[in-house]
Amino acid sequence: MRAVVGVAHLVHAGRRGAPHRVLHGVLAVRQTGQAAITARIGTADAHTAGAVVDVLHGATMLPLLLLPRFRRFALGQAVLAVLLAVAEVASVGRGRR
Repeated sequence: MRAVVGVAHLVHAGRRGAPHRVLHGVLAVRQTGQAAITARIGTADAHTAGAVVDVLHGATMLPLLLLPRFRRFALGQAVLAVLLAVAEVASVGRGRR
């Protein structure tokens, strides 16, 4: 799922005249890189670290919600960050007892 998000960002980054092209480019690298690293390592800790990165990303979007130019982008990213964090935590499960 995360790799698909990275590719979607890459598509947006490549569109001439698209708003926030640079942000989409940065996020394309981050999402595809995170997908590759998490898949390569494949441990519960890797998924937990991925969830932490997603929460931090969502938190960085909160100040952008105050800027009209970035509001829609930031809201979409914040929602996506929450969904990806939940997916990462769900993939780990409850862990060992």
